[in-house]
Amino acid sequence: MRITLISVLAVVLVIAGGVGYVWFDLNSRLHSQDISGLLGGSRPPTEGGTAAVKYPGDPFAGRSVNILVMGTDSRDGDNSTVSGDDPGGARSDTTFIAHVSADRTRIDIVSIPRDTWITIPQCVTQKGKVIDEAGWTHMGFNAAFSYGYSSDSNEATGAACAIRAVEAMSNVRIDAYVVVDFMGFVNVVDAVGGVDVTLLCPIKSPNAGGLNLPAGPVHLDGMTAVDLARARTGTGLGDGSDLQRIDRQHALFNAIMAKVYQMNYVTDFPKLYNLVGSVISSVTTDLGNNLAEIAGFGYSLKDLSMTNVTFTTIPIASAGNGVNVVLVPSLDEPVWKALRTDQPIPGLQPEVTSQMPSDSVTPSDAATTPTPDDATTPGSAGDQSTPTGPPVIQQPSDCS
Repeated sequence: MRITLISVLAVVLVIAGGVGYVWFDLNSRLHSQDISGLLGGSRPPTEGGTAAVKYPGDPFAGRSVNILVMGTDSRDGDNSTVSGDDPGGARSDTTFIAHVSADRTRIDIVSIPRDTWITIPQCVTQKGKVIDEAGWTHMGFNAAFSYGYSSDSNEATGAACAIRAVEAMSNVRIDAYVVVDFMGFVNVVDAVGGVDVTLLCPIKSPNAGGLNLPAGPVHLDGMTAVDLARARTGTGLGDGSDLQRIDRQHALFNAIMAKVYQMNYVTDFPKLYNLVGSVISSVTTDLGNNLAEIAGFGYSLKDLSMTNVTFTTIPIASAGNGVNVVLVPSLDEPVWKALRTDQPIPGLQPEVTSQMPSDSVTPSDAATTPTPDDATTPGSAGDQSTPTGPPVIQQPSDCS
């Protein structure tokens, strides 16, 4: 009996020690930075609780969450091996609002084109000084993150400036942020074993890491996926516009999310540990003050179906200079209102058929189809047609 008890105790201690180490290791990798002091006092109101269903540990329990996700083009450190450019500065070249519904059954992703004209808000540094560029007009949206970042060489300060810009244009309260750079994206894709996509035509882009992909089914590792996500110029990439790149990014993000949902993390702890470690090591965020809160929020999404994840781009129109675009208030307001009131975006249907590799899908150019006033309207992206196989990453217009 004594031997049995000692053996059981030893096993318990080993398990507890292992769990403790794993928790300490993951929590130590978390880059959490609170930016509430940089956002000012005049902000859109926080939505009150609207859902009866609440999950333990979720810091946003009972209400919807608007998360500003920013992919930066920083060339510092290991990122220079991806971009091949000289280091210096950082811009939020990919930015979207991820709206998570209060009942945790729906996620609506709304992209903001980087070249959208804005006025730089009254952003402040960590020391409370207003940045020199505050009030500048006719600036591309991605400049907000860049000027904030440059003021402190800090991603959190850049995120705060981008949040102030988004809240000024939308009157939508941003509840949290996530910043990920080139290598962060690479690490996350590699952690899930890469992702499979289908190309309608070959893609070649010397300016994006020498990207060279054939038509048909293609397996992307992390480095290739990030090159594809940032590629604009070359063949198989349409007219090189940021709008067409956003459509491809939507389809790629969709494929990555579908891959994660297909993987069995319940019975494969090393795989789960690698994924969680890669994600939290690759981002700067205030989604939670510690790993427990982030885990609580993640757990609240356990019943989310990929059929209830939608992608769109905020309606815009040409600024007339061949580069920049402007917001269209009459078309934008229904989207902003949906985010504020936790309602599905009008006219946007969930991408039911583009999630799993075996799905067939139908063409849709709704996200970038000009209206008579030369503006784009909300619509789904990444749902191009393929008989079988992995999701299609291009639209037919990319190949023309």
